[in-house]
Amino acid sequence: MKANTMRTLAGVAILAAGVAFARAPALADGHLSEAARANIAAFVEGVIAGPDTVAPLLVPEFQIMRSNGVGYDRAGYAGRGATSVNARPNYTLTDIVATGDGDVMVTRYFLEISETIDGQAVTRRAPRMTVFRKIGGAWKVSAHANFAHVGQ
Repeated sequence: MKANTMRTLAGVAILAAGVAFARAPALADGHLSEAARANIAAFVEGVIAGPDTVAPLLVPEFQIMRSNGVGYDRAGYAGRGATSVNARPNYTLTDIVATGDGDVMVTRYFLEISETIDGQAVTRRAPRMTVFRKIGGAWKVSAHANFAHVGQ
């Protein structure tokens, strides 16, 4: 009986892995790339504009982690973290790679921008990762990682 149960479980696991592989998102197709660029730009613009503009772009579970180890949840970022960013509105998004499945889109990219965070200069070409979740037909930011080197 144990052998049959184990074979059944193994079969289910193989079937589930096959279904997951078949559904695995392809690297950025044209539509996903356009959505990624537009939503990353909206997030960057929101951060530049300030807490009142960026807050509506964040989902309840939002988290951010900066390269200096500082992290915030939604309330902390909207209330304090976003106010510590001072950036010029001129920026460039490059090397965007987006994957998605259903209501989730994961993006990695480089942001070329002049900014200071907590009073320290950030490198001009900064690697980033932003995760979006679709709510009510609109993409919102669920998580963001800023890998910019502070102090250079």
